[in-house]
Amino acid sequence: MSKVLVIAGTTDAKAVIKKLLEMNHDTAVTVTTRMGCGMLEEFENLDIYQGKLNKDHITQLIRTLNPACLIDASNPFSSEVTRNAINVCKCEALPYLRFERERVSYEDDPEINSVKNYGEACDQLITCEGNILLTLGSNKIETFTKIPDFQERVYLRVLPDWKVLCKCEKLGFNPKNIIAIKGPYNEALNIELFKYCNASVLVTKESGNMGGVVDKIKAAKKLGMKIILVDRIEACCSNKFNSIEELLKCVDRIDANH
Repeated sequence: MSKVLVIAGTTDAKAVIKKLLEMNHDTAVTVTTRMGCGMLEEFENLDIYQGKLNKDHITQLIRTLNPACLIDASNPFSSEVTRNAINVCKCEALPYLRFERERVSYEDDPEINSVKNYGEACDQLITCEGNILLTLGSNKIETFTKIPDFQERVYLRVLPDWKVLCKCEKLGFNPKNIIAIKGPYNEALNIELFKYCNASVLVTKESGNMGGVVDKIKAAKKLGMKIILVDRIEACCSNKFNSIEELLKCVDRIDANH
């Protein structure tokens, strides 16, 4: 079996890696954080590379490892990582495969305000009253410092990573309003956390059911909260999968011709 390079960043990526190892693929994984490394501790015979996934890093890995293909299983909202991976694979003539968890559609739900990006979400929040809970991660949270009295009204639910916490504090978010915890979370825990924040508004992103968005929205609805949902940007590529089985069939075809 030839080598496969995986860009990890989600619980889905872990499932993909497990299947690749079960099929005896020589698997290398790249993650951006120490927490990402910890997520993969259970796997033996796995080469893990940690670092920022810019074009140079991805190019260097591909040229060093010479994989048969690259599987991008990064977060649906890591658009820069995906864009870099697609461009590098084109330059290196390497097959690019995108694994992306299935969407959850809320287009016909009148209780949910769907927006295209964080800027649109912030525009809606400027006129909202009461406390606001952001469950968007730490990427681009500087957008929300435009909200009036954000130091007092805005709560953040982020990963318990020191770099993330430093970023939040440097931007002026109140340390008392930062909830550092790793998800996903069930509906009951979401309800308790939302109550703790005394939040009137939930801001989340369409990260798919595996990303916990369904339980967050159910909890917010039970508490009568306003819900703002940031939609994901779809990657423009031909080899896109939301089934691990179909993804691995494609890997097998590539391996056979490698």
